[in-house]
Amino acid sequence: MNNCKSNKMGVCASICFGAMVFSQLAFSASIIVDFETNPTPTNVSSTFGRAGPAQTIEINGDLTFNGGVVLGLPTFLPTTPFVTSPNFYATANHPSGRVVGHPSLSSTLAIDIASAFGATTVEGVLLNGLNRAGSYTIEAFSNGRLVDSVSLNDLTANLSNGFDVFRLKSNGEPITSVLFFPDLLDGEWDYFIDTVAVNQPIESVIPIPASVWLFASAVLGLFGFRKPRDHNMNRKESGVAVSGSAISSI
Repeated sequence: MNNCKSNKMGVCASICFGAMVFSQLAFSASIIVDFETNPTPTNVSSTFGRAGPAQTIEINGDLTFNGGVVLGLPTFLPTTPFVTSPNFYATANHPSGRVVGHPSLSSTLAIDIASAFGATTVEGVLLNGLNRAGSYTIEAFSNGRLVDSVSLNDLTANLSNGFDVFRLKSNGEPITSVLFFPDLLDGEWDYFIDTVAVNQPIESVIPIPASVWLFASAVLGLFGFRKPRDHNMNRKESGVAVSGSAISSI
């Protein structure tokens, strides 16, 4: 009888867990912006000089990127986890005799998020495009009020693995804007962002192998559909005599 109850509880737990996962997948508003498939820009250049003026990138009326341009296949960036080559959203200015970007490019990149979207986490990758170390501050606001801030300090030069992941969270309040600030040493800046994940971890851009799903299913099966144990057989095998009264009390 207890085994039957246990199995029923296991089945119910498995069903509830599956329903919870499905509901999160089906009803949680989330998005990943990779600048290749979401959105799919046209006339992408590989250099700031050819990219032209700053581009406002709007996605489904939910997210708007301002201050930079979409670049494809820049050759001087390191290979990084989570980056979805070839495109990035970027901005740059080098006033020391070698201006590389249009004057409309801003030192501050901005992401505006519709309040109705309900963004509570924003994650992504920032890559330092300078040929020196650079530091960056990233701030999240809810209707003008600062709710979180992270600092990426002393990222190494662009050819020396100069990148890091940023993670912002609001603890429940809607994030309505995210701002990126470079250190502006000597009045220059040069940086890129990619794989901006809203309301989901940036790790979700890595496809989960089918073997992992099979393993998870097997584990759920062990808990939810375990075959009842034959206590009588187990005790006989262990050398313990089982009486009728003992069996009825199990």
